[in-house]
Parts: sequence; C-alpha cells; structure tokens
Amino acid sequence: MTYAILFVIVFVGGPLAFRALTRNGPSPAAFRRLAIFTALCAAIGLTMRYGFSHLWGRDLLVTGTGIAFIWGGWIGVLAYGAQALRRMDQGLRMRRWTGVMGAVGTTVPWFGLASASLVTG
Repeated sequence: MTYAILFVIVFVGGPLAFRALTRNGPSPAAFRRLAIFTALCAAIGLTMRYGFSHLWGRDLLVTGTGIAFIWGGWIGVLAYGAQALRRMDQGLRMRRWTGVMGAVGTTVPWFGLASASLVTG
C-alpha cells in the first residue's frame, strides 16, 4: 500500500509540480522564483538530512519531509533547465519536448527507490 501511494505521488505529483513551475514563460522574474524555490527546497532538505542525522532513517516524518524537499529541489533544477532551453528556443517544439522530458525526469527518484527495494529485499 505504501508503494502505491508513493507511486501516485511521484508519477502524478511530480509532473504536475514541474508543470506548475514552468507554466509561465522564461522571464527574469520566473528564473528568480525558480532559483529561490530550488535553493530553499535543497537547503531545507539537506538541513533535515544532516541537521537531524540522529533521526534520519529512524523517524518517518523527518526522513519523509527531508526526501520530499530534496525531491522538490530536483524538480526545481529540472524546471530551471527547461526554462533556460525555452529561453534559447521559444518554439512550440522546444516547449513540448522540455515539458515531456522534465515530467519524465521528475520520476527518476522512483527508480532509485525501486532499485533499493529490490536490493534490500
């Protein structure tokens, strides 16, 4: 049941978050917002990981929250890259391809989780 919930979060929530972050065109204000979002997510996630290392892996709330913020940072990096590519080429084809590749990229952590689950049993 837990994996089914995580699957839905990753394969539905990730692409939707990416789409929300890239909805507006690649403007300087959008780049600033993405940079702030990404930096905050990464900082909070890494603080949760290393600032609460004694609870990491033992407390589900600390571990889950930290992973969610790190994942948010990953989605922010993907959105920033997509917007940078869209700024260079403003055509519809670039917008579609960066949308597809970014949405697929948000799901990459799932495969790491599934691989780790296979290895550990």
